[in-house]
Amino acid sequence: MLDSIRLIGAPTDVGASVRGASMGPAALRVASLGNAISALGYTVTDIGDLHGPTNPWLPPVNGYRHLGEVVSWNRAVRDAVSSSLTVGQMPLLLGGDHCLAIGSIMAVAEHCHASGKRLRVLWLDAHADFNTSTITPTGNIHGMPVSTLFGFGADELLALGTTKPAIQPADIVQIGIRSVDAAEKDSSMPKAWTCLTCAALMSWACAPSCSRH
Repeated sequence: MLDSIRLIGAPTDVGASVRGASMGPAALRVASLGNAISALGYTVTDIGDLHGPTNPWLPPVNGYRHLGEVVSWNRAVRDAVSSSLTVGQMPLLLGGDHCLAIGSIMAVAEHCHASGKRLRVLWLDAHADFNTSTITPTGNIHGMPVSTLFGFGADELLALGTTKPAIQPADIVQIGIRSVDAAEKDSSMPKAWTCLTCAALMSWACAPSCSRH
């Protein structure tokens, strides 16, 4: 078990439908997250915030909203998480909206594959996050990380990982799924997809509200 934790901030909301998630890293630091972890006996290193494009707040194109910006942020997240694992530190990603789970879990999946370890993902959320570009009501990519990690996503996002797909059904346990309300429910979504959910191993997303995916 790793006893050294690396805090990685990713202040962005490019994948979400409302603003605010970008304030997550600052809020967690103000709440003394690092000190709380240190009090448990872990060594904590805070590398500060990653950098990426600003939110252009544009409509979706071909079923994806802000795809280029989401790819850039997830590339930065993937590299930072991978670097942390390489030097033997447990990465703790401070989000940021939930699209960032794509880059963080891809990095962990590649680390597990290279070291011969079994990937285990705990996904805690009210939503499935298994939308695709053809069924999404909004184009927001924070509703697509699980489907992307399963290999159903934009080519530009899938290209970020070398382990394809990043996760298999047996790798993930989803906790917290609720019956979504009528405005969120999409009758065209296959029933098998509606039992899946969000928030990933080594990834923490902070947002002021549960926004529509």
